Amino acid sequence: MKPEFPQIKVMSKDIKDIERVRRLRKDLRSLKNDILLYAPSNFGADKLSRLRLRIFRMPSSEDCAELFIMTGNRRYVCLNSWVVNSGNYYSGLQYLLHGIAHSFCHLNDDIAEEVFCEYVSYSVLKKMLDSRGKRFSKRIIRSLMNGSSTEYNDYYRAARKLEKRKSGMILSMNTWAKNRKMSRKKQRRVLYKLLKVSRYKGDRVSDDIPELEKGFKKLR
Repeated sequence: MKPEFPQIKVMSKDIKDIERVRRLRKDLRSLKNDILLYAPSNFGADKLSRLRLRIFRMPSSEDCAELFIMTGNRRYVCLNSWVVNSGNYYSGLQYLLHGIAHSFCHLNDDIAEEVFCEYVSYSVLKKMLDSRGKRFSKRIIRSLMNGSSTEYNDYYRAARKLEKRKSGMILSMNTWAKNRKMSRKKQRRVLYKLLKVSRYKGDRVSDDIPELEKGFKKLR
């Protein structure tokens, strides 16, 4: 039996209200086709369904809300449980979409990858929010950006500037990188001019991250 997207498992003791996680699962399921619109040709529904989403309390050594981790042929999108417990629902959804975008990003420059993932996550989320009203959508997106770091807001703004200049450029860059037709140097040349930062430190995965199967429970 093929897995159904999204495969979400949680560390139960870390979640205050499991209904918030069920809501995330429901919305992600409804966004499956929208997510795939931003994925390259070698990433289809089967690969998306094989992603493993994990929600747990990350160690204090991790200064982040989301991590994308590859272990062998398994791909994990991890969300820090404090995001879910905080009650800022759309923040959790945006973080998960960002992590999912990492799974089909082929850009090999750290900044370019983060720009791509911010663009995909906000684009998919905005499409869902727009269906509920433009005013509502603007309010939520503004709230998310106010709560995000300057660095990541710069990444998203850079993506929007690039798309305004040439629609579809972000996805084209990812495809070119997949086909080895766009070097890291060229990725930087295209994007760094639009950014206020010249480099990105990157996320270091802590040794304190738990084994991502043992102790996690599947949602009912």
